[in-house]
Amino acid sequence: MADSGKSSISAHGGDVLTAASSTGLAPEEILDFSASINPLGPPQGLYEHLAERLPAITRYPDPAARRLCAAIIAHYELSADFVPGNGAAELIFLLLRGVAPRTVLIPVPTFSLYERATLAVGSQLLYHQLPPEADFRLDRAQFCRTVRQLRPDLVFLCNPNNPTGQLLDRDEVLSIAEEIAGVGGLLVVDEAFLEFRADYQQRTLLSLATPRNVVVLCSLTKLFAIPGLRLGFLAGPDGVVDAVRAVRDPWSVNVLAQLAGEFVLGQDGFVAKSAAAVEVLAGQLAGALAALPRLKVHPPSVNYIFLQSLTKPSAVLLRELLTAGVLIRDCSNFRGLDSGYVRVAVRTAAENGRLVAALQQAERVTTK
Repeated sequence: MADSGKSSISAHGGDVLTAASSTGLAPEEILDFSASINPLGPPQGLYEHLAERLPAITRYPDPAARRLCAAIIAHYELSADFVPGNGAAELIFLLLRGVAPRTVLIPVPTFSLYERATLAVGSQLLYHQLPPEADFRLDRAQFCRTVRQLRPDLVFLCNPNNPTGQLLDRDEVLSIAEEIAGVGGLLVVDEAFLEFRADYQQRTLLSLATPRNVVVLCSLTKLFAIPGLRLGFLAGPDGVVDAVRAVRDPWSVNVLAQLAGEFVLGQDGFVAKSAAAVEVLAGQLAGALAALPRLKVHPPSVNYIFLQSLTKPSAVLLRELLTAGVLIRDCSNFRGLDSGYVRVAVRTAAENGRLVAALQQAERVTTK
């Protein structure tokens, strides 16, 4: 395969400005499939709610985010201690700073910020490679053997995994948590996309008394389509949450993010409506993509689909689609993946059709 060089486009999803600058297109001309955000958009009325309260930006935000925290408790029926943050990404970095583990185990491929946050605090990284021949599914027994062998202080699990979409049952996660507890370690379960599933209540660790060595990360930006505001929370044992609070900027959750969080968490029916819509849209898009012979489609579990390009490097495919004004996520920078993999978001039916058309055109270019 020719032209296997790395793409100059940002290594993270949602960076439309960088993509635009590399193509000459205006940002508004690019349809962004690189960031996996709710295709329904935010709950109706959010824009008006924030516009009416815009004068609140002249005051400092509540450092305790009391009204937001009350909304989180009510929505998730939380009994565990928790702390809100400027998105789950900030909380990952704060957790590593606060806990300061000596060793961190990460199954790969997975979300790259776990590795970046670990390196930022000088902890030693340990890896467990997920097998391509098993579609990168984590085998619980094999992973537990790695835990017993390496005895990590902290372990990250992304459920469903980003970018592969592989999903773990609650019993599997609890079994892994027990194994990690046996070596004195802490398990961090990232549920950033889990609420897109209709069976969320049967899978989340927030709805039960979780083991004392388990921390749960939640993002409000994906489901409620507010990534520009940055909002999430971390729930877990008192000592861990206190350690995060100790290193957290007291005003990290700004006024508008707090107001938005209060509003969206109070919208009855929005989560169920979103999960139902995503299930249908993801199934339709996966079916259309599976009809393209030069792509391997991994079945979606939430609002993104993991793909393998069988004939060209991911960076080449990304550039070809950008000429049609479509931005996808090149996954070649994920540890444990080669240059053939990409991830696409699930968007509206019309937008998904535009993605499929762009991929069909890219295939025609290949065959000429």
